[in-house]
Amino acid sequence: MKQKLPIILIVIMMLAGVAVLTYPLFSSFANNIASRSQAEEYTKAVKAMPSEQTKKLMQEAMEYNASLNNNLIITDPFDVEAYDKIGANYESTLNVDNAGLIGYVDVPKINVYLPIRHGTGSEILAKNAGHVMNTSFPIGGESTHSVISAHSAYPGETFFDYLVDMKIGDEFFIHILDRTLKYEVDNIEVLLPEDTIDAMRIVEGEDYVTLLTCTPYSINTHRLLVRGKRVEYDDTEYSTQSASLVSFQDYLYFLGYKIPYWAAGLFIVIVILLIIVFVMFVTRKYTKKLRYYNHSESQEDKKQW
Repeated sequence: MKQKLPIILIVIMMLAGVAVLTYPLFSSFANNIASRSQAEEYTKAVKAMPSEQTKKLMQEAMEYNASLNNNLIITDPFDVEAYDKIGANYESTLNVDNAGLIGYVDVPKINVYLPIRHGTGSEILAKNAGHVMNTSFPIGGESTHSVISAHSAYPGETFFDYLVDMKIGDEFFIHILDRTLKYEVDNIEVLLPEDTIDAMRIVEGEDYVTLLTCTPYSINTHRLLVRGKRVEYDDTEYSTQSASLVSFQDYLYFLGYKIPYWAAGLFIVIVILLIIVFVMFVTRKYTKKLRYYNHSESQEDKKQW
């Protein structure tokens, strides 16, 4: 057993290395499956809703938005203590699944498809994008400005990690009940947390949604705000062209690069084969050395006799 111990340790160390390298692949794959499953459940739930209930949810959201004004307190969504102290309870408005689900945000360019839930508490942002309280619900309409926040550099998740790649003119979609709203990026800002409030306020006559995250990556001293302006869009075109599948393309993001799943899979196979070859090589060399050593000892014993 002692003779085999060095080989076993080498194999364990190499397998651990492979596990570290391939974790983003499996994490991204699992998250995509989870997002797809949740989106399908959401779609089924909405389709099963009576039209009266859908209209009621939308009407309540419109009334909430109409009640907002720029005198309301808006805070940095990542400042949990300040955030918990403000605003009235709004969880019952546009609560599609009675668990805080509002809808989904789809950002095709960066392969993001996230559920949007009420608030930006730590539990919400651990698995979802959060709707910033005291900003408009993302249902569209004149004089509305919804802010949707998600983490960057969050362990095991990508969330808004690649929001920095968004450019003016890029598009994203908001799915609310049976509607799909399209927004086109018209403004990108990097601000200190205390300077973000004015950037999140309603602009008279405009229909905005802002995507917000921390930046720089893992440092988080500033806030990145990517604002989109609503553009005309036939939401039947979304399902007809299977645009909703754009977030489940066959690639993952790793260290800022798009890597096809087949390439990642091929890399894993090659690494495993190299490990097998290496182990076989080391084993054969070790075995030969051991045989030579045993043979030498045997010769020495014979000379002594």
